[in-house]
Formats: sequence, C-alpha cells, structure tokens
Amino acid sequence: MAVEFQMPHDVVYYEADVTGKLSLPMVYNLAILSSTQQAIDLGIGPDYTHEKGVGWIVLQQVVTIKRRPKDGEKIILATTAKQFNPFFARRQYRLLDANGHELVVMESLFSMIDMDKRKLARIPKDMAEAYQPEHVRKIPRLTDVSGFDETQAIDYKKEYEVRYLDIDSNQHVNNSKYADWMIDVLPLEFLTTHEPTAMNIKYEHEVLPGNQIKSEVQVVGNTTKHRIMFGDTISAEATIDWTLVNI
Repeated sequence: MAVEFQMPHDVVYYEADVTGKLSLPMVYNLAILSSTQQAIDLGIGPDYTHEKGVGWIVLQQVVTIKRRPKDGEKIILATTAKQFNPFFARRQYRLLDANGHELVVMESLFSMIDMDKRKLARIPKDMAEAYQPEHVRKIPRLTDVSGFDETQAIDYKKEYEVRYLDIDSNQHVNNSKYADWMIDVLPLEFLTTHEPTAMNIKYEHEVLPGNQIKSEVQVVGNTTKHRIMFGDTISAEATIDWTLVNI
C-alpha cells in the first residue's frame, strides 16, 4: 500500500502573488516538487527516468483550495502515488498547514512520454513498484473540464511567445506555465477582489519553444473558463471557481 510522502516547506515571497498568498502557478510547482523529491529519495528521480529515455507528463489536475498559505508560512507538502496501470498513474497532493490541516488538495493524472518519439510510453515496472501503489486495470477518470460556450464572446485574451525559461527538462512547457498564462490574462482588479476555490485543468497538446500561443477567457458568474490555443488547436483548457473577497 502506498505511503504518503511529506516534506516541510516555508512559503517565500517569490512564491506569492500581489495578495501575499501562494500563487496558483506555485501551487502546481510545489506539488511537483514533492513528488520529484519522493522519486529522488526512492532512486527513481529525473536522472533515472531520463536515462531510460522517458519522462512524466501531467494529463489533468483537479484542485480544491480551502485556503492559500501566506508568504512566510510554514507548510507541509504531501503526496501519495495512489493508482498505477501500465500507461497511467493517479497521484494525490496535499498542502497542509503546520498543524496538519488541509489547505489544498489536488488529484492528478499522469502518463509517461518517450523523450525521442514524443509518444506515450509504458511506465517502467520497477518505477511503479517503488511507489507501492494500488495496481488497477483502469484508472477512473477525473471530472471533465467544462469547455467554452462557442455562442458567447471571449471576455479577455492575450498572446504569448513560449520562451526558453518556460521549458522544463522534459523538453516542453512546464505545467505551471499554463496556469500562469491563464491567470495573467485576467484584470488586476478581478484578481485582487476574488479568491480561487477550485481549478480543473486538462493538458491536451504539447507546446514547444518558439510557439506563439493565445490565452483566452470566458467569465460565467463566479467561474472563469480558460483555454490556451496554439493556432486552432487547444493546448490546455481549465475552469477556475472564485469567491468574492470581503475588502
């Protein structure tokens, strides 16, 4: 049975946004930090996977936010490799306060990619066994992302060029950058008067160095719908639920 891995972390100023709280992109970065450290401790970290010619890719992440930790707060990063089959893996992440209370919970779906062919690859058996997960024939799907209403206008949009520092060691855009592009397109007034309570993001197609992408948003009540477009192709899509902040 899989054991939850935990590591302490102090939230530092550059991980926070203008509100002084952990930014949404950094939620994703800290989650991946914990699973990467777990893999390193088990001897199956990035160096090991890259020697085998494979790398992890995130397919979808469903996040529930009870409270975003503040700059300077001591938190605990926790993760469990819950379920594996030959091609897919499901992992849970939790951000806890110093007393062990849940702040953020994330359910994630992963697969592996052949670094040369850029196609899905089998998860090496020794890697799967190291995590001691539940081995299943089929991993349950996560809640699907509600797509754009094509009859509704786009409320906000902005274009970006993929930069060198947007690319990670798997040779594609780091998953936190998608959240960055999605948040960045929203007006500052909205971001300082609304607090995110949930985010569901699904990654559809790789974005590579030099690509020109467009971040688009539709606002539907207390939910924003997002998509990252490369030409006519959806590279990622998401919904974010918000609550109005009492100022």
